[in-house]
Amino acid sequence: MSGANATLNLRAATAEDLDTYFLLFSEVQALHVAERPDLFQPAEKSQAFQRHFNDAVAQPHKEIVIAWLGDDPVGAVHYEVTSLDPTGIYLIDRPMLWIESIAVLPHLRRKGIASALIGLVRQVAAQKGIADLGLEVWSFNEGAAKAFEAAGIKVHATTMLGRV
Repeated sequence: MSGANATLNLRAATAEDLDTYFLLFSEVQALHVAERPDLFQPAEKSQAFQRHFNDAVAQPHKEIVIAWLGDDPVGAVHYEVTSLDPTGIYLIDRPMLWIESIAVLPHLRRKGIASALIGLVRQVAAQKGIADLGLEVWSFNEGAAKAFEAAGIKVHATTMLGRV
């Protein structure tokens, strides 16, 4: 790990960052697998994951940004410009910036990295004239929910699952 005085830098991922992003993605996926192994599968650098990453890096309405502390990757956010209701049936439709995933290494949580990543997403949204941010957080992930609420992102819907 780089020195304690290292500066946090955020930069867009490139095709060469696949392994770095997979490391960060794996941390969050492991949390989800530990809590809900009936729903989540362990992270695997499969062809599907590689397509998912390459799509996010290549598409103009999507981006992965990696947070670096010195030379060390410490977090990432994957977001895309989408729509509140693409069907136009349920909600008053308007553009939104959707956070697909956000990750911070466990030993560096609560140190401002997620706040910096969310701040970047807000900046991108503002530059594009988008007023709404969205994301999904699982009920077991209380730490993430608290971080998002502290950043001013509030619960607006609850998804419920049941078994037949």
